[in-house]
Amino acid sequence: MFKEISIIGLGFMGASIAGTVKKKFPETEIRGYDAVKKNIDYCISKNIIDGVVNIEKAGCGGSDCLIIICIPPAAIVSFFEKHPVFFINAPLITDIGSVKNGITSNAEANNISNFVGSHPMCGSDKTGPENADFSLFDGRKCIVIRETADLTDKRRTAKIEQTAEFWESLNMDVIFAAAETHDYITAYTSHLPHLIAFLLSDTTLSYISGRLAEFNGFIGSGFKDSTRIASSSVELWTDIFLMNGANIIASLEDFIASANIMKGFIETGDKEGLSSYLNKICGERKEAGI
Repeated sequence: MFKEISIIGLGFMGASIAGTVKKKFPETEIRGYDAVKKNIDYCISKNIIDGVVNIEKAGCGGSDCLIIICIPPAAIVSFFEKHPVFFINAPLITDIGSVKNGITSNAEANNISNFVGSHPMCGSDKTGPENADFSLFDGRKCIVIRETADLTDKRRTAKIEQTAEFWESLNMDVIFAAAETHDYITAYTSHLPHLIAFLLSDTTLSYISGRLAEFNGFIGSGFKDSTRIASSSVELWTDIFLMNGANIIASLEDFIASANIMKGFIETGDKEGLSSYLNKICGERKEAGI
């Protein structure tokens, strides 16, 4: 484990990482920064972090130090551009951004050579350090970015392996992927489900607007479970939808095509066709082991 970790962004995810490391590796010094001072104060008061990061100075020195950037994707890009001095001496930098191509490309453009992109595939609709979960990472997947060119660069390979080992130390299962591959796949497996949750919530709640008392008893667990993630951070998901726009549009078009197939069966009263389509979907899900 690293002797020193600096965490930029002390919201739900940043505080969860800090607290998990503190729990597993109490000897590690953890410093943090957040644009919202009360988040810093909370983390210090709960011993989640040991001190505060000064983002106007070099953020990490020595060979046994890690910087983790835990802010929304567009903010990560902005941070790279606004605070180049912070990364000068950093031996290793990673992030938790849900979109990887734009972030990794920007790090390269800003000569942040020791950056290795990461995406822990876990989270919550809750926000803020007060909701931090120190068992959040147990048994979950983490994508670590590794491009084809990295395989022939021993220095890059070492940085990538070091990043993977960090997430594995939090009991995560690491998967390596290129940034473009990550963004294409997560558009379907993560970004589209969140987009649909937002749309489903809007469709239903707009329909019952002003008549909640009348409809409240009819809102069951199916709607609540399906739209829970529509309570997630608006800032975060605005960034994701825009930064991975082309892939998300492609996934949304595929979803609309599937919805139109279902609509056609219902419009024509095709019971056999509808049943067969639903059986296909159920079978695919079971075969996938989801």
